[in-house]
Amino acid sequence: MGKRQIRIYRSKLADHLPDLLQQQTVQVVLRTRVVVQGELQHVSAEELELLDGRRNKHTIPVADVEEVIYDIEAPY
Repeated sequence: MGKRQIRIYRSKLADHLPDLLQQQTVQVVLRTRVVVQGELQHVSAEELELLDGRRNKHTIPVADVEEVIYDIEAPY
């Protein structure tokens, strides 16, 4: 089964908040090009709260986010 990457840029983040909370795993690319991967715990217009694979909590200001990436299964 194939996968598709969905990329949400900072300017469109507010439009996709409900979709992001439904994803198991997301990758948050920061403006410094650092990538943080994990499960979103809380999303607001000002910040994202992410729980990584080691169960560490990261609070990331939206102003520091370049894009958020998540995978969906392709129909083929």
